[in-house]
Order: sequence, then C-alpha cells, then structure tokens
Amino acid sequence: MSDEDFRVAELSLIGYKCSHILVQIGLDAQGKRNPELLSAMSGLASGMGDGLTCGALTGGCCLIGLYAGMDGEGRDEHPRLPQMLAEYTEWFRDEFGQCYGGIDCARIMQDDPRLRLERCPTLILAAVRKARAVLEANGFELDGVSGAEQE
Repeated sequence: MSDEDFRVAELSLIGYKCSHILVQIGLDAQGKRNPELLSAMSGLASGMGDGLTCGALTGGCCLIGLYAGMDGEGRDEHPRLPQMLAEYTEWFRDEFGQCYGGIDCARIMQDDPRLRLERCPTLILAAVRKARAVLEANGFELDGVSGAEQE
C-alpha cells in the first residue's frame, strides 16, 4: 500500500468524505491546515449532500484550484486553469461516467450504501492521482506550488 493509499484510507476512517479527502491531500502536500476550507468542502461531499455531481469530481477540481486558482492575496489564476479543469472533468466523465452510467453520486452508488465502501476508495484514489498528474503536467508539484510560479 502506497503512502497515498494509506492516507486516503486514514482520512476515510476518520469520517472525511470524497471532497474533503481530495483537498486534504493538497493541504498535506503544502504543509498547511485550513479547517475553514475543509468545512466548506462538506458542501460538495456526497454529491452536494443530495446525490448530485460526485464529490471526487468537484473535490478534484477544488484540489486543482488550490494550486492554480487565484488566492485573493495577489496570486492570479493560472492561465491554464480552464484547460486543467477541462482535462480533469473529461477524464472523470470518461473513466467513471461510462463505467457507472453517469457522474452523479446517486448513479455511481445506485442507491446502495454498501457500494460506497466498494467504489469510493478506488474512485477517490484515482481522482487524487489524476489531479496530481494534471497539476504536474502543468508545472505544479503537489509538494510545492511551482507552476512556473504562475507563468
């Protein structure tokens, strides 16, 4: 089991949901704590609480934004952010939308809570890895900001 596998499992066991885990991975890599951001991620968990768009999809977009988005303190949005988000969401649709018949949490879980234990860990880990790959392909390191320092 890789460190990333272990961390996803650990966060799941303490009650974090899909969107929390994706962003916490990014915060861990940056050596930051941000309880307010994690609280906000609750609004995306479990398909925005109503089985809508999967929190691993929305959480992954937030993870990418954590690195490439504007911060309100002088850092502008990375010029490739729209392309990064498009690549991530297209991958998610292709990978999981086709497999489960859609990208909504309710579709993926088929109204069977037992499937959450089976599908979510694999889906979350794949989402973390894809978000990392998208960021790295654009000059970001999950263990630092870089990104050609926002070009």
